[in-house]
Amino acid sequence: MIMTAQSVTGIGPGDAHKRIAYLSSDLPKTKPTFTASNPQDLITGESGGGDIFPLDYTVFVGKNGNDATADGSISKPFLTVQAAMEYAWTNLVLPIEPQPIPPFRRPCIFVSAGTYNDGDLVLPPQICVLGEGFNHSRIQGNWTIDSRWSNYNPLLVPSDFRSSWINIGLFGDVDIDFDPVLSNEGKIYATDVRFGGDVIIAEKRVNPVSNSFTLNSCEILGNLTLIGIPTLLENCVTKGGTLFITQAVGAVPADTDNIFQSSGGSFGNIVITSTTPPGIAPIYICDFNHSVQSGATLTLDGPYININADISSIPLQSLIVLLGGATLNLIKAINPNYFSGITADRPPTPYTSQQWFDTTIGLPVWWNGASWINAAGVVV
Repeated sequence: MIMTAQSVTGIGPGDAHKRIAYLSSDLPKTKPTFTASNPQDLITGESGGGDIFPLDYTVFVGKNGNDATADGSISKPFLTVQAAMEYAWTNLVLPIEPQPIPPFRRPCIFVSAGTYNDGDLVLPPQICVLGEGFNHSRIQGNWTIDSRWSNYNPLLVPSDFRSSWINIGLFGDVDIDFDPVLSNEGKIYATDVRFGGDVIIAEKRVNPVSNSFTLNSCEILGNLTLIGIPTLLENCVTKGGTLFITQAVGAVPADTDNIFQSSGGSFGNIVITSTTPPGIAPIYICDFNHSVQSGATLTLDGPYININADISSIPLQSLIVLLGGATLNLIKAINPNYFSGITADRPPTPYTSQQWFDTTIGLPVWWNGASWINAAGVVV
């Protein structure tokens, strides 16, 4: 007999947490402790190739939890997210080392609906924090990382550490600085997350590293500050604050570490700073494929920036602020209805029929595919 959620009394299609509780009622109620002494366990989860129970790597957090008596099972959840993450780190991450942790073995902290006032939180590597929705599972504390993100494992050089937030609301500030913790390949992912506070992600070290930050379908209500970190924002919206993209002064990252890509939208202002010459650090490359709120400004500070953008991604020219030697030539696309400036600032890669009002000669000009021409068809 196949038992469905609808066939269980009191459980409806929308009661996901009840379905999990019912369908997992026969699963082990305590967390397994794994070691690297049995390589087969590291692959299948059971000696002899047995199936992996779906909740073996899930540590539950609930408002009915108790950190003192919890074992992480659905019947004995933790009360605080930090206690659950420390439990997962101690019992589900460290015992597998020094073997690399397969993706399916990274522990999941399942945060059931509720508001959790945990205070400050420290995100360990190799941990996924999963909620029931960013309006349902809400964590109020501030987030950082610590020295566990450094190369603690001598057999993993560099250490490829990854953690994530999924389907959850983080309503404190997030301050992730890969520099002081000496992270070589730290990667943090966020999917369907509402960031209610300010978010700062930084990598400022001078040696080449491969840390990164990836957001998918997220909302950022405060400021988002990115310092020297390769970042992808896909279908994300920065709503209330300013987006700061800053090159780390004196840093010498790999070329790919200076790429910022964004799709979605910007309701606030955007400030991009790159003042270090390319002989010391590569040029910042920013790809915008999103829409900007009317009235939002774009500030470019420094000449070592390349911006690739579609015509809806950049504010009107009157709302673009140029500092530190920056010019409009740094932008490969701009709203064509508002092109104007001196002859030297004509777009470097214009499209055919693009118009520019040349303030040096006081006349509009058009790009015909080969040259700039005036209304009479004369090259000017």
